[in-house]
Amino acid sequence: MISLIRTAQICSLVLAIIMSITLLCSGQADEKRNVLKAPVDENTAIRFFYQPAGDYFHFPLVFRSVDPKDPRLNTAPMTTEGRTAYISLSEMQELMQALSHLRLSWQESARVELLESFRKLKITDTMVITAVSSDGRAIANLNPKKICETFKPLDSALKTPRALWEFQGFRLNYGCKVPGFEHDAYPDH
Repeated sequence: MISLIRTAQICSLVLAIIMSITLLCSGQADEKRNVLKAPVDENTAIRFFYQPAGDYFHFPLVFRSVDPKDPRLNTAPMTTEGRTAYISLSEMQELMQALSHLRLSWQESARVELLESFRKLKITDTMVITAVSSDGRAIANLNPKKICETFKPLDSALKTPRALWEFQGFRLNYGCKVPGFEHDAYPDH
């Protein structure tokens, strides 16, 4: 009789714990951020980085959003973050949306971060995609064998000629085919 009462108490306790965890998780799901679908601003940036073993150094490619009247629009200087292509806010919104539709597993954080110097990046065996914004940060890893097929559809999100050229050249560095790519279009690269 005592063991039957004890078993009932344990079952009740386990059920209460399960219900509590379910309620906590559902509350967290409502608060879960989606950095890639949030509105963009001048703090929004996306970085692509992959360093193949034994190869020359591949600088990261960074997209930063700027106001359409900003003189940096349609430029791509080398910065401490990597090769930085400046695109419009609407273009960044479209690029973020396109990234959100890729079959990638994103790890998101509400913590607002800046992109660190490319000199501090860790070398991994995957392409690391980092998106930062005023809403937080999202990171995904991509198998290098899938770079070409995964990134080609993103071309349609890039309207700024220099940004598109940089992105296509970036993919060429990983063996992707980019028909019609003009290598000398931007001699200041």
